[in-house]
Amino acid sequence: MRDGPLHDRDFYTWTRQQVAALRRLAETHANLTEGLDLPNLIEEVEDFGSEQVHKIESNLRRLMQRLIYVALAPEARSVRHWRGEIIAFRHNAANRYLASMRQEVEPRLDRTWRVARRAAAETLGRDLRHLPETCPFTLDELLDEDAPLDQLLARLTPEAPDHA
Repeated sequence: MRDGPLHDRDFYTWTRQQVAALRRLAETHANLTEGLDLPNLIEEVEDFGSEQVHKIESNLRRLMQRLIYVALAPEARSVRHWRGEIIAFRHNAANRYLASMRQEVEPRLDRTWRVARRAAAETLGRDLRHLPETCPFTLDELLDEDAPLDQLLARLTPEAPDHA
């Protein structure tokens, strides 16, 4: 696949290149735009690429939300189900992720974490302010399907109080 068309290898980058080419076309060949709705065409092509990024972020948010559930409610009846979902969401994110998306996904990881934390707090009916404000995971850790879940969960598990 490495030698195939960019559209097949990296759809996200392809959409960005097509948007840039359409913008140049609109700027330099105004006479070609008759009958061609370039502003909306550009927006739609751009949205195709953005949609791929949003799918990754959605899977990462859901993955982090389930990590919180498992870490903070380890005795819940749903733990096995949540762990299965973690694996599925991680796979979905990793499977769709392209290196060219890092510049969009990574800077928004803290925001994605905060949304996951708020959603988990609501679902669990608990105050989760003790969890970090910023994402305790790197993008690479979240996408690494071979990394043990327990390493990620350990960062969220409340520490036992000191008995001094």
